[in-house]
Amino acid sequence: MDFEQKSRQIGVMQSGACVLRARVSYVQAKGEGQERFNDCYRKAAEAYLTWAEHKQGKVLREEYAAQGSGRIFGFRPMMCHMDVRVVWQRERFVSVVIDSVRDSGVKGEYPVCHRNADVWDMVRGVIIPPKAFLSSVPELRALRVGGKRPEGLWIAEDGVVLYHNAGADGYAEYHTGIMVDFVPRKGSAEREYVPTAVCTAPDK
Repeated sequence: MDFEQKSRQIGVMQSGACVLRARVSYVQAKGEGQERFNDCYRKAAEAYLTWAEHKQGKVLREEYAAQGSGRIFGFRPMMCHMDVRVVWQRERFVSVVIDSVRDSGVKGEYPVCHRNADVWDMVRGVIIPPKAFLSSVPELRALRVGGKRPEGLWIAEDGVVLYHNAGADGYAEYHTGIMVDFVPRKGSAEREYVPTAVCTAPDK
């Protein structure tokens, strides 16, 4: 199956200055019969830009206007972006990772990030819930990420990656990274072997 990346970006202005730049890059499947997949990420991209313009942008416009003539010279706009990409595919199954990053532009402050992931059955046009995937692979059932149940997973060529966004508000500082637990596929020599997991999605 072939995929292509599409992108859009916007700028939010206040008094002639750009206070926010937002960008989305999202995947689209080529060919017939993939409307659900394509609609899912096209609508997610549209929703993200709407949030950036009307929610985050509104806050930044108000903050900029409140500074008046006393605002700091060399004001830097906030940068935010969402990237949706296919990280693995095999036959009818596709693994997608969605990263959202915000950078305040303030010196000394790290960007913050949030990760989501989906596993699709492209024949049925549905997302396989993480719980269904975990319950189908006994070796994954008891795993924890940082002592917590994982929020989701994505599939790599050499195994399954369980993840958890560690921040209190669902976001983590970019330099810290997202908490993950890697479970290599049987026979993989990439990393030290831990519980066996078959690197396929459940056919149910």
